[in-house]
Amino acid sequence: MVVAVAFIIFYALALSLAEATRFHSATLRIQAGYLLPLGGWLVGIALIQRTLHRNLPNRDIWIFPIVALLIGLGLLTIWSLSADLGFKQVIWFLIGSLIFVLAAGTRDLTLTLKRYKYVWLLLGLLLIVLTFVIGVNPGNQGPKLWLNIFGFYMQPSEPLKLLMIVYLAAFFADQIRPNIPLFDSILPTVIITGLAGLLLIGQKDIGTASLFVVIYVLMLTVTTRRRRFLWIFPLLVIVASLVGYLTIPVVRTRLEIWLNPWLQSSGASYQLVQAKIAVAAGGLFGTGPGLGSPQVVPVAVSDFIFTAIAEEMGLFGTAAVMLLILLLTMRGILIAQAAKTSFGRYLAYGISAYFAAQSFFIIGGNLGLVPVTGITLPFLSYGGSSLVTNLLCTLLLLKISTEPAYQMPPETIRRPYQWMAGAFMLMFVGLFLVNSIYAFVDQAKLLNRPENPRWAVFDRFTPRGSILSQNGKPLAITTGEIGSYKREITYPPLSNTLGYANPLYGQSGLELSLYPYLRGLASKSFQTVFLQKLFFNQPPVGSDVRLNLNIPMQQRADTLLDGHKGAAVLMNADTGEIYALATAPYFDANTLNEDWEQLMNNADAPLFNRATQGSYPVGTLDNTLYLSAYWNNPATEVETAPSGKRLDRYCAKGIQALGSSIDTLQYGCESTSLLLADEVSPDLLHSTIAAYGLFQPPDVSLDVATTINEADAKQAILETQSSLASLKVSPLQAAMVAATITAEGSKPLPRLVNSYQDEFGNWVAFKPDIQPVNVLTQKSALKIQEQLAGKSSSIWYQIGHGKTDEGEVITWYLGGTTQEWHGSPLAVAVVLEADDPQAAAVIGTRLLSQAN
Repeated sequence: MVVAVAFIIFYALALSLAEATRFHSATLRIQAGYLLPLGGWLVGIALIQRTLHRNLPNRDIWIFPIVALLIGLGLLTIWSLSADLGFKQVIWFLIGSLIFVLAAGTRDLTLTLKRYKYVWLLLGLLLIVLTFVIGVNPGNQGPKLWLNIFGFYMQPSEPLKLLMIVYLAAFFADQIRPNIPLFDSILPTVIITGLAGLLLIGQKDIGTASLFVVIYVLMLTVTTRRRRFLWIFPLLVIVASLVGYLTIPVVRTRLEIWLNPWLQSSGASYQLVQAKIAVAAGGLFGTGPGLGSPQVVPVAVSDFIFTAIAEEMGLFGTAAVMLLILLLTMRGILIAQAAKTSFGRYLAYGISAYFAAQSFFIIGGNLGLVPVTGITLPFLSYGGSSLVTNLLCTLLLLKISTEPAYQMPPETIRRPYQWMAGAFMLMFVGLFLVNSIYAFVDQAKLLNRPENPRWAVFDRFTPRGSILSQNGKPLAITTGEIGSYKREITYPPLSNTLGYANPLYGQSGLELSLYPYLRGLASKSFQTVFLQKLFFNQPPVGSDVRLNLNIPMQQRADTLLDGHKGAAVLMNADTGEIYALATAPYFDANTLNEDWEQLMNNADAPLFNRATQGSYPVGTLDNTLYLSAYWNNPATEVETAPSGKRLDRYCAKGIQALGSSIDTLQYGCESTSLLLADEVSPDLLHSTIAAYGLFQPPDVSLDVATTINEADAKQAILETQSSLASLKVSPLQAAMVAATITAEGSKPLPRLVNSYQDEFGNWVAFKPDIQPVNVLTQKSALKIQEQLAGKSSSIWYQIGHGKTDEGEVITWYLGGTTQEWHGSPLAVAVVLEADDPQAAAVIGTRLLSQAN
């Protein structure tokens, strides 16, 4: 008892310091509110302990300290989750303590329960029936399982659990006799248990109804000494599950959630998914009292309080809780074996089985081992009627422990209890193993899932690093003060690329992909990260990250794209540095909360980053691909490229607007595509496209479009080469083709992110994992530049058009600089979701010509 009191006092003190710890307070700030649950617990425990010392001096000395420790942990956990509910739970505990004291003074308590078993059972069933008439739900939604008593809510199904155990123990003690047929002796109990179950099902309290059946089967196994009754349980579970799935929507939903919670992770199974992540967040040692985020799990105070304990106390804490419940169960079974009367034996066993089964249901439900039942974890969960009932169960165990038999019962009587003790131990070992998998084996996988929202809590208390442009201009910064930090984008047109870090809508873009650096997890030393986690359950202050984006060029691209739907990518053809990544229309991440519904309903899809996520048909831009394969062949590298004469209306429009002569290749005429297709080897064409990287999305720390499957493309090329126009690529991939031609055949690696700042202030470059690839010979690349040179010999370009699956026309502009260019070699790709070659050419040409 001294250990229990010391632990609860220590835990309350830790919780009272949690806020100061989380805010990194320089002064000692204690939340005095935790003195109330601690004081209430101490008063109730002292009152009960004094009563036990006086009235039950020969009691089992293990039972009440275990119960006291569990109750204290539950009161403090509930208070940390909700002070209002915590206050109500303290009141219920004090009421339960007074009832405990009064009942402990009753000399013939167990005898009275046995004698009036039908009265007690009838009273419990009438209370259940009463909920059909005047039942309420404290949350104003869902099943009405409670009765409102002067502002306090009582759930009649809780005391009915104890009354049902009392009835079964009394009935079996009187009726199980060798000279009475087994069926005749158990038939009344089957009827009564079935009636109680039907009433609970009518209330939609499926969890309690299932628990009644389990307790009944467990008691039947012991009282009849027939292990075969245990096989009834899985059979009943299968039958009940099938019937419930087909007839009861709640059961169907819970079974579907249980079988695959990740399918509806933001909907019906949100609670279970967050429960698993909470267990993973606790790891081995927990986040520390008050430093976790258990509130993320809905209704954590009752159904899912185990996950709150798991997050803040870790695997060692939950293992201790499960061990205490198992120890309580084992002590109860020992008391049952040594009881003086059959009624006392069955009652003590029934209560022990109730503690074990209900704990298994709720913990197993939290871990996803069994479907969620919606019942409480004994002594820990919020629920006044549950707590009072459990205290009375504890009193009955203690009463029975003071009345042992003069000698131990024979082995034939004790053997069924030993079976069940072994079964309960296996149940809790299974729970521990599943808990260990989440907290240790699968921890990283669960914490890295997009459903984990704890990063939003971290962002409020520890600033992220800033995202900077090439010249150091801040693009995304953290503003505010500790506890209310928020993210701000200083240049909103880049919101699609920078992304957002929003507590409601999650993370996207570079804010998501660079999370380990912006949070300091990948850029700070192990010691720094470990100490921050240990003392504050927070990551360290984040590191700044520098991009290759050139803001003047980016602004120019955004201005040129204004009024269009499309994208533009400008990059250094030698180094692969991306200077501009523009998409139109765009959204403003700073006003995401206000604009979300409008953005989601906008047909122009402003949340969509067309530069990287857009997937557009190559169309007649395939002229460049055919030309690359044609001149990359030693047999044709000295020849003049064939050119068609027929003008389709789209290329004619481009020639009329831009060309000084009729060039069917440069302006993407379909006749030239067909002619070139006949001159190129399918194998060479396939290898050229693969070398350009069009079958694989480039790695630029952003979500990129899924490209066509390479095997499908190869088959299409072999069957009919003209189908190359339907190959879909992103503007970024198109820019890589332009960069390869500009870089005289060497494909650079696209580089959007430049470097990060370590904890010593040094800038560390991000090193690419792969090396540049030679796609074309230098001679071939230069011939393409010469063939596609513009009016100014320092720029080459090609215009192309294609049709989407919906039949909409798109316009491409692909271009770059030539050897005549003075400055860094540049490449550009522009796509417009319209038939507008003139606008595409203006945007592309100006991006290239004005880059210097």
